Amino acid sequence: MIATTSNDLPMQEKLTIIIVSYNSGEIISRCLDPLINSHRYPVIIVDNCSSDGSGKALEQKFNHQKTTIKHLPVNIGYGRAANVGLSATSTPYALLLNPDLIATIEDVDKLLQRALAESDQTAIWGPATSLKEHEKDVSESVEWISGCAMLFDMKKLQHIGFFDENIFLFFEETDLCQRTINAGFGIKRCNMIHFNHLAGKSSSSNDAIEHLKDWHYGWSRSYYFNKHQCRNEKRTPEGMLKTYKRKALLALGRSKRAKYRAHAKGAKAFLNGEPAFLENGIPQEVARLALQDNG
Repeated sequence: MIATTSNDLPMQEKLTIIIVSYNSGEIISRCLDPLINSHRYPVIIVDNCSSDGSGKALEQKFNHQKTTIKHLPVNIGYGRAANVGLSATSTPYALLLNPDLIATIEDVDKLLQRALAESDQTAIWGPATSLKEHEKDVSESVEWISGCAMLFDMKKLQHIGFFDENIFLFFEETDLCQRTINAGFGIKRCNMIHFNHLAGKSSSSNDAIEHLKDWHYGWSRSYYFNKHQCRNEKRTPEGMLKTYKRKALLALGRSKRAKYRAHAKGAKAFLNGEPAFLENGIPQEVARLALQDNG
């Protein structure tokens, strides 16, 4: 869908809010309920095949014209799911938010106003998502912003391309920021605007989910640095595999050893030419997660 570019649109027709949810119904209600129910901006919630029934619960809770719930048949990862929302956007700007962000209507307005005032060569804006960033109280050009809150100029984003669909999880925003810079566009973090990020609260976790995340961290990190031709030996897939294996041997504590072993397995899978997704479209290691859930 091609985004409208008219500068004559009222504010509420210039922006679409996109939220990717995986078992995130409770935290979305806790953090973003006032923003969604303000009906100020259209909202697209992409439910990434939640296993707890929260997709249907969100549909019942936010049953109004301004909110659309898109149900995916399988968990396709953060970037791919965000692309579903971006593809359905018809406004000139889109704001991608994590479920565990507290963003007020006023601060969303301020961020959009900054984008409208600085829309020359800038393609992506973000707020401060930590108090340390917020202390700077300036708008600054950066090479990367957190994927938990990204405001896109849709016309420029269509030129750059959406999130890389080879990635299931991790480094999707790092890759998009790098491609933005490569395309000659800028990225700005508006530190005077603060969205409170309750990091790690988007969905519940257990050992199997942590293994899934850690495996894909190793795979995605290898993919990213290989794609962008990093010349640092430690950041080649081979170098990272050696590092993860060494850390797995030296790490103190079961959880850290398990994390680095999973990183190593992901990096090794990338070196072996394995994609992040199986032929049936299901992400690697999800079968292990399913077995754990059914065990």
